[in-house]
Amino acid sequence: MDSFVEPHLHALEDLTRQVVETVTPLDDEQINRTVAGLQNSVGILLRHMAGSERYWIGEVAGGRPAHRNRDSEFGHEPLRKSELLAELERVTALSREVIGGISRDDLMTLVDVQRTKVAKETKAFALMHATQHLAYHLGQLRYLAKLVQAA
Repeated sequence: MDSFVEPHLHALEDLTRQVVETVTPLDDEQINRTVAGLQNSVGILLRHMAGSERYWIGEVAGGRPAHRNRDSEFGHEPLRKSELLAELERVTALSREVIGGISRDDLMTLVDVQRTKVAKETKAFALMHATQHLAYHLGQLRYLAKLVQAA
């Protein structure tokens, strides 16, 4: 693995480890519990985090279609922690594989990004965005986990 790119993978893996540590004590009921005034449960956040990483790393940086339906990540049907953690593990394996194939020269390659419209971003942006997005939601996840454990 390119030593210039390796820290991106290290950061993602460390954040994912923290996500798993945060949700390990929770049961399925707590994973699905919503808190008054908030729309997302721990489970919804986990599904969204996995979907986002699969898109930004797998599709944008790696060129592997994610077939993402972002809106469906926020559905309120009951979720199982074991399935969410298995998906997070699959996404981490995909990220490891994709990032392992990226060189420092690849980082400035422009790729299509689907937001409200198609835009161009670099693979470096995709890696940084995936990392900051995971970190942002880790904070929310920690807060929600404390709230549902206290209820």
